[in-house]
Amino acid sequence: MGSDSGVVAGETGEKALILVPDMSRFLVVLALACCAISLGVIAEEDPGKGKLLVATDVVQGRAFAESVILLLNFDATGAVGLVVNRPMEARPAQALPELAGIDRYEGTLYWGGPVELFTLRALLHSDAPPDNAVPIFDTVHLAPLEESLLDGASSNANLRIFLGYAGWAPGQLERELAFGSWRIVAATEALVFADDPGGIWRRLTPPPVRRADNKDTDNKDTHQIGR
Repeated sequence: MGSDSGVVAGETGEKALILVPDMSRFLVVLALACCAISLGVIAEEDPGKGKLLVATDVVQGRAFAESVILLLNFDATGAVGLVVNRPMEARPAQALPELAGIDRYEGTLYWGGPVELFTLRALLHSDAPPDNAVPIFDTVHLAPLEESLLDGASSNANLRIFLGYAGWAPGQLERELAFGSWRIVAATEALVFADDPGGIWRRLTPPPVRRADNKDTDNKDTHQIGR
């Protein structure tokens, strides 16, 4: 193909999905960069603790479509994360009423993922976290749900409680990234503890790139995402 065009092909090596002149592609990249800068979003290349996975249109199904996941761990054993943009109507006390002090917490319960839906996890935004809290990034920590923690937080402002979590087997997330299922961006307190969690995905998703053949996108192969 001539030097005045660029082609981005799918993973299977079949028909290319995007066909734009070099200058048009440059303008698209520039526009996306400006959008990211205006939102204070920093694009990342490698997954890791404290990074956000932003679902692309490759991800289908109710569980993970349009999801934003904060990675809590990523290593040779797999990956673990929490979906941060799925508030639920239920309260934490309804999910785990036997937990001491949970009835005092009036904040929203979040759906953290489909694994171990009988468990709760807490993200704490604090400059002075408890000693047993695990740092995730900056002032955000994964904290044990103890009565002393609940005493100091009664809302979503600095404490968010999640039901379940998202998990990946060894190598699974890497395959999904290679398939184009996720974009990686640096997490910030403003994103993870956003006042409008339901709007995080749209804030982090760039404007759509026009496809050369829409029929190809309608017939994309689907595959299992996370677990």
